[in-house]
Amino acid sequence: MNDYQAVIKRLQSEDRVTGVILIDKDGRCIQTTVNEELTNQFVSQLHPLITKARNVMKEFDSANELNFFHIRAKKHEVMISPDPNYSLIAIMNPADYASEMFFCLLPFVTCILANCLEHLQSGWLSEIVKVIESKAPKVLAIHFQEIGGKEFKENMHQMKHFFQKLYTILSEKFNLRRGLGYYDQDFTNVDTFTALGLLYLFHDDVKEASVCNFQTGNFDAIENFTLTSDSVALPHFHKLRFSKELFPKSRPSRKGFLQCRLQINGLVIDLVNIHLFHDACNIEAVESSPSVFAKKRENGLKFVLKQLDQEKNCQIPMVLFGDFNFRLDTKCLIEEVLAPSSVAVQMIVQGDDGKPNLQYRDLNSGENLVEMKTKLFNHKLNVGNIQSDNLERLYKLDREPLCHTMLHEFPIQFVPSYPFSENIDCGKDYMYTRAPAWCDRILLNEPAWLLANVNDKSVSSSVCYDIIGKDTCMGDHKPVCLGLSFPIGNSSSSSLSHKKIAASSQNSS
Repeated sequence: MNDYQAVIKRLQSEDRVTGVILIDKDGRCIQTTVNEELTNQFVSQLHPLITKARNVMKEFDSANELNFFHIRAKKHEVMISPDPNYSLIAIMNPADYASEMFFCLLPFVTCILANCLEHLQSGWLSEIVKVIESKAPKVLAIHFQEIGGKEFKENMHQMKHFFQKLYTILSEKFNLRRGLGYYDQDFTNVDTFTALGLLYLFHDDVKEASVCNFQTGNFDAIENFTLTSDSVALPHFHKLRFSKELFPKSRPSRKGFLQCRLQINGLVIDLVNIHLFHDACNIEAVESSPSVFAKKRENGLKFVLKQLDQEKNCQIPMVLFGDFNFRLDTKCLIEEVLAPSSVAVQMIVQGDDGKPNLQYRDLNSGENLVEMKTKLFNHKLNVGNIQSDNLERLYKLDREPLCHTMLHEFPIQFVPSYPFSENIDCGKDYMYTRAPAWCDRILLNEPAWLLANVNDKSVSSSVCYDIIGKDTCMGDHKPVCLGLSFPIGNSSSSSLSHKKIAASSQNSS
């Protein structure tokens, strides 16, 4: 108890702290410096968070070496001791805000980069700048998939100019001057090429920013902006292309993951870019529930998490965002939404051209409800009727994330991000190549979820999770963004030492 009294005394001496509450393991108040109403409010909100965080502590601190596990949010700090009997809540001055972090994943497609469609790139950049301007983040993290687009061999030479242009715009407009940029450009190396890229930028107000060197186990300071495009020997990145055994029917393509570990004012966090396998054939996707492609994606994501050693190093907050290629359960989409049992349906399984063709036809009206070929999916859904009538029904068929209980996601309230038209005049419409799906996602592991303080309703309500460019042609994938406040304070508020975390990474890589 003397240790707690010393900490309480220190906290009370800090201008940013307006109150301190000491609670026992059952959430009962033992000591408080604020009124009863405020005490009850904070204890009821934070006791479930403390219980979860204590379980996290047990997983990585079996030797009981930590004095405290320290979580800092906008309006409070929580200090959790290995001693299960007591925990401290420090109530912060409302003016002492955490820094805004903004995550954005930007899929690349050929039409964005082609010289003949420079006007499309201009609209695309304008939408990106608009949403960043609305958030004014202190930290910006952008992930790219399909660098160079589908015609990457012809477009790869444009990548350096594109990254430099994007950096120039963001640094000049938003004071995001320091950072890292990377794009995987060596498409001749079939064993390592992933077509992934990233851009991490830090505002001038961020005092400390560094990146983990996976080769030395140290953190290297980020003092300016560096753009690299090497394929191998990447000290600051862990990059891996999936082996062909993981792909559906062992048909490999440029997919994999890219990990970077950052330290920002004392907060250590993993950011992971990922691109999982797509549905190669609509007709095969409808044959079973879940589809053969969904099972491959499940195995692929489990492989990534194992490579990242998340089970052993789960104390490190991680944000995993990219093109997961998650699809709706296509078989159930047909049977429950597009051609339900309430409609008398005739199914035709062979087209006039002799190629695989699947049709669901209303016997009463003769109308085609659904027509499917390998890369054709004609249906009656559009952005308007999904948003107004079908969003909840479709979301119930979004079952692939449920296989990964250790990952969390903020509620989705936007229409599926794929497959939008690549016609510059039809940016609000879907293409009829695949069923609409939430392919592009931003997921958090348990420590990151706790840091985001999702139990605080005022914090959760301020989170922005949405698509970008709703009325603009952005390519077949609409970019997806997540804006939230993470507890980026002074380096002294870090719950784990940089050296300890870097060493654990070096051992697991």
